[in-house]
Amino acid sequence: MSLFKQLVIMLTLFLGVILISVMLLNFKSATEFVQNQLYSDAKNTAHSLGLSLSKVADPKDASSMETMINAIYDSGYYQRIRLVDIDDEEVYTRESDVRVSDVPQWFIEMVPINNASATSDIMIGWNRFGTLEVSGHTGNAYRQLYSTFIDLVQTFLMIGIIVFATLYFLLSLSLKSLKRIRDQAKAIIDNEFIIEKKIPFTTEFRSVTTAMNAMVAKVKDIFERENETLRRYHELLYKDTETKLHNRRYLTAKLPDYLQSDASLSSGIYLLISLDEIDRLKREKGYERYTQIINTLADELNTQLGSFRHTLIARLNESDFFAAIPACEIEPVSHQIEIIMTHMREMIEKMDKELLNYLIIGCGVGIYSENDTLKTLFSRADHAVIQAKLRGNFSIDLNHESNEALVLGREEWRSELLKSLDESRMLLAFQSVVEQRGDNLNVIHEEIFLRLLDREGIIHSAGYFIPVATSLGLIDTLDRYMIEKVFKHIKEHNPITPLALNLSGDFVKKYSNIQWLRAQLETFHRQNDLVLWFEVSNTTALHELEAVSAISALVKMFGYRFGIDHFTIPEAGAHYLQAIRPDYVKANSAYLQDMMFDHDTGKSRESFNNLIRSLGISIVAINIEEAKEVENLKILGIECFQGSHIAPVALLQ
Repeated sequence: MSLFKQLVIMLTLFLGVILISVMLLNFKSATEFVQNQLYSDAKNTAHSLGLSLSKVADPKDASSMETMINAIYDSGYYQRIRLVDIDDEEVYTRESDVRVSDVPQWFIEMVPINNASATSDIMIGWNRFGTLEVSGHTGNAYRQLYSTFIDLVQTFLMIGIIVFATLYFLLSLSLKSLKRIRDQAKAIIDNEFIIEKKIPFTTEFRSVTTAMNAMVAKVKDIFERENETLRRYHELLYKDTETKLHNRRYLTAKLPDYLQSDASLSSGIYLLISLDEIDRLKREKGYERYTQIINTLADELNTQLGSFRHTLIARLNESDFFAAIPACEIEPVSHQIEIIMTHMREMIEKMDKELLNYLIIGCGVGIYSENDTLKTLFSRADHAVIQAKLRGNFSIDLNHESNEALVLGREEWRSELLKSLDESRMLLAFQSVVEQRGDNLNVIHEEIFLRLLDREGIIHSAGYFIPVATSLGLIDTLDRYMIEKVFKHIKEHNPITPLALNLSGDFVKKYSNIQWLRAQLETFHRQNDLVLWFEVSNTTALHELEAVSAISALVKMFGYRFGIDHFTIPEAGAHYLQAIRPDYVKANSAYLQDMMFDHDTGKSRESFNNLIRSLGISIVAINIEEAKEVENLKILGIECFQGSHIAPVALLQ
């Protein structure tokens, strides 16, 4: 029960007891007054009427006395006026039954009134004639008491309403600051840092608010410092100092995420641009000319290739530049590369034509797929560059070898994918994510993937068709199919282990898809309590921050979990995590070891761990291929793992 309700109940009881007590005392006083007034009226009437009757009393003629009694009886509120002689024989009596029509019966029964009688002796001279008895009418007393009772109730109700309204206003005003303190504390749990600017006037609340502000400022400062430390370390570790491109270390840590068989980035175009005679250039023409050439090449790569989605550009060494462009065909990329080469030739000619006599630039372009490894990919790229240089300066070697997924035309692929959905040839597969603490190994969730069963009965991984589906604009259609099929599977098989669904960027950025997902979750939530996990890629989280934040809030509203896949710290830092508030992040094992372990000192780096854990986010290491990786990561405090060494991808039965 809230403090506000407790105070309201306590003060209501206290005020109610006071009001009721005062009302009862007032009503009791009124009752006693009416009771006494009733007796006083009867007594006064008996004495005054008795004196009047003494003057006209005549044992032989009672008519005068009857007339006087009738006059008094008819003009007042009396129940009975009775005259008896000295022998107690009745001379004359006027009496009526007590009937009160305008007073409720329950009130009459609740408030008993004793109708006391008053008597007066009637004297003739010095002789006693008889006795006059007068009884007041209780109906009038009940009317007065009931009217008094109604007035008291109305008065105290009015007082109560005014007091309670004032009390409610004052309590609301006083506790409003406490509510803000509660919201401030809750915001910290939700990874938000709010400084309360309205300082309450209540001394106790003022001190609490000041303390909370100090704590929030300190937590925010810790987050900012850790974020800045991590950002700088990330830049030192993964940025080339001369061109500001990513370096070879970042490429070897990030490219495996592209080559993962179930990623939409698992096929596309690669290119390697290499410059010969760099040492001679620096020696004969100076370091400034060398710097100008490589920076111009870096700018051209960013300008001409940066428009392609998810492009990864890195400088491998002094003379080699590599780029991976996922979900793209070779023709549009080759056109941009020709522009790069043309611009580089023009720049060098303008700078110094003598450089063309020995500075050779070649470019090798090819297609990568899910079946490639870093070693095979770099080997093919090196061979293509060598072939390009043999053809002459600024030459481009295009390797048109296509993977089997691109053999079909675009419309044929569109038809095949849509038919596979209609014929339920799009299957579900899963890979377990485990938590290892000591000797205990627990499956925390199973990530869901799609598999295509073609007409020949061959099952293909997502890397075979997802890039094509992305280029055809069908990826969100596949996401809807996956969600519906997973919900159907849960309904039919009632699994125990939570299932994780990875949503594409195309699905996330469409508002209609978010509304559709809400409707699906509302229906599913009423039928099943299984915990669901939803994920998006780190790239999607960065480029569709508002939409991802909305989906994260939607998922958590139903009690499910939300995560970010293929996580890396961006150049701007980790502030976007505060908006999304994921429950977990999945990061490449090589990247985690780079960020959390200092190979020079042999000590762990706390900034990454502090930053992520301070936001209440757990870390899952992915792409685990060897047992040694698990042991190294466990030393760094990582306990959740996913990869072929942990569990292979299998069909969901």
